[in-house]
Amino acid sequence: MTAVVRDEGAGVGATREGLVGIWVGCLMLAAMLLAGVLVPWFSAYHPNELVARPFGAPSAAHPFGTDQLGRDVFTRVFAAVYRDLGVAFAGVTLPLVIGTMVGVALATVRNRAVLAVANSLIEAINAMPLLVIAIALISVFGPGLTSIVIILAMTNWARYARIAQTRAKIVAQLGYIEAARLQGYPRHRIFLRHFLPNISAETVAYALSDVILVIMLISGLSFLGLGATPPTAEWGVMMSEGRPFVQNAWWMTIFPGLALCWAGISLSFLAEGLHRREQAVA
Repeated sequence: MTAVVRDEGAGVGATREGLVGIWVGCLMLAAMLLAGVLVPWFSAYHPNELVARPFGAPSAAHPFGTDQLGRDVFTRVFAAVYRDLGVAFAGVTLPLVIGTMVGVALATVRNRAVLAVANSLIEAINAMPLLVIAIALISVFGPGLTSIVIILAMTNWARYARIAQTRAKIVAQLGYIEAARLQGYPRHRIFLRHFLPNISAETVAYALSDVILVIMLISGLSFLGLGATPPTAEWGVMMSEGRPFVQNAWWMTIFPGLALCWAGISLSFLAEGLHRREQAVA
């Protein structure tokens, strides 16, 4: 009896912690998204407008200072919110959908040759570091944010396919799947109504964690000149432009970096909260 009480208490605690993490993550992310709309909309400056003397320190007129061309860093940081987050979510959503579909399909395939080829391909892609693959493929597609999204769709699906395939094998052994088959339900209905809802929750939770890595990848490639290109307002580009002047104009690098950290921390809270809640429910 005591063990049961402890388990129930641990489950309630994990659920509460999960909800707190979800709320904190949502509030932080919502604050950033709201600022990404309001700041560029109400700012007196265009992100690419030369508005003051170069290398102006933070002041009342320019809270984040000005860059090497005299552009307002405050406006540029928040103008980049939807560009960075939008590309990151697009770069995660496409692999998520493709990988989940492929993983579930592989879990139901009985042809050993098809399984062997597909599993070998998935393992080969997952064995390669994503940054190395991205840099190699950018030489083919050319630099740019669109190229990054295409590359992520082509490569990152393998991670979701592995997660979905493993989960689908477990779900396939559950009683309600067999009951649905015995009742004569068509395969597409079983797939859409029973498989996907029980598999997508796990892949979506992983996707939220993956968004953090993708944001870092986008900013890192842009920092190296392989993603967004100047004069685009993008966090990686802004940090790259401010790197040569970091000793005398630290604000050019620090404030885009803080925005990147804020986005990563908010998504970390959200992903961890969802993970804790899933564990409590399980």
